[in-house]
Amino acid sequence: MYDFLDLSRRTFIQSTIAVLASAFLPRNPSRKPKRSSYFLHADTGASWKIPDPVEWSLVNVNQPILARASMGLRELTTSDGDRIIRLVTRRCGLNLIEHSRGIIIISYWGQDGLADVRPFFKKHRLARNDLLVVLNDRKKEVVISHTGDNFLFGERLVPDWPLELYAMKWLSRFMSQPDDWTAAPFTRSGYAWSGMEPNRIPWTALKSAWRRGNAMPCRNCDWPMMLVNFGEPWTSLFQRSPMFDYVCHKCHRSFRDESVKDVADWIAANLDPEVRPEFVMNWDRKATFG
Repeated sequence: MYDFLDLSRRTFIQSTIAVLASAFLPRNPSRKPKRSSYFLHADTGASWKIPDPVEWSLVNVNQPILARASMGLRELTTSDGDRIIRLVTRRCGLNLIEHSRGIIIISYWGQDGLADVRPFFKKHRLARNDLLVVLNDRKKEVVISHTGDNFLFGERLVPDWPLELYAMKWLSRFMSQPDDWTAAPFTRSGYAWSGMEPNRIPWTALKSAWRRGNAMPCRNCDWPMMLVNFGEPWTSLFQRSPMFDYVCHKCHRSFRDESVKDVADWIAANLDPEVRPEFVMNWDRKATFG
């Protein structure tokens, strides 16, 4: 009974993948879609292209990467394709990535066996919202679908985050504007400037940092990003933590730089004297900064 249920579940999963794929593949059966297949090692991140995952596994049975599956592979043939994929994903820590005309299927063994595919997606330019990504857990026979942009580095911006406003302010970083001494939205610094709500950062301070040009590169696009928040706010009852947040205008992801340890030194090096904070916040009370 168990074998029958397991087979039925696997059949259902493969049928589900086929249905998902059918929406993205050519409707003309005479046109065979071009497919690219790769093995990706979950522990090392190494990947290599293969013409056929089943044949490759059988031909390379003596390779060290397949050592833990070699005994079982020697008992199988090309007609045992599904068993071979289950075996190498389970025993060898491999993810099988198959890409064909708008759909990517990633087969792996259990949640702990799913590789960090973000570097692979970046290298092959697959982290796009026009691609369907199907995660196929061969251990539980569970399928989850995403779009490719779910595999970008960084955090997705909240829907109302004012990206265009920040971009316009960044373009005017060498100009003085009437609202430069107003608070930039979504900032939280742990510092205060006179005439402004505590913990908020004035545009003029961000502009000063932007003019230094020490922008952190985006891990997705390799483009310089905008600094959108800096400071040392309270993060627990007894602890303040450095906080330097960046946003990429191209891929709309945010990143936190944890390399800065001394915020006061950073402020002295990156902000003009006239735009440095005047107070440090001790919860809701101000103390003179510097």
